[in-house]
Amino acid sequence: MSIVDSFGQSMKITANGFVDFEDTSKKYIVLEFPNIPKDRLFLETIKFINANYPRPEENTNVMENEQIVINGHDWIKVGLGFFSGGIDIDAQYYYKYDLQFRDGKIRFEPLFDCLKFESGTTISLVGKKSFGGGTSGLFNEKGKIISDKEVILVDQQINNFIHSLMKKITSMTNESW
Repeated sequence: MSIVDSFGQSMKITANGFVDFEDTSKKYIVLEFPNIPKDRLFLETIKFINANYPRPEENTNVMENEQIVINGHDWIKVGLGFFSGGIDIDAQYYYKYDLQFRDGKIRFEPLFDCLKFESGTTISLVGKKSFGGGTSGLFNEKGKIISDKEVILVDQQINNFIHSLMKKITSMTNESW
């Protein structure tokens, strides 16, 4: 079962940034939690962030019961493929997630910053691919994908965050330990 099947909300990265998988004109999604007041949604989201980020106070800005902005990064493994011996290298995925709260709803708007590899290479959203020189963007100026593997990994990261947050909040009704 995919994330889309289980929760109905997902996003994908494009040359214009993240967009709603179902409505690409929207750069955000609205996660719906009927009958849960915004202060409870806010509290459960804070708990989720505290459980999933090593030092949340260093990478979050909070407007009590209204908004949480996460400026974060995650480590991802990028496979270099057959011609490079099939090895994986570590990269840091930098992003900004803006979460806004209303009764029964969370508006989630992510922004892609970049990918940084241990080698010092930085991949932005839009860049170029030069012969033998590597890649500087996920997409070229015409919006075509340059880095398939990285696009897939970024899509997985964003949707794992959405899925995990939704799972945490929907499971809060079962508060037995």
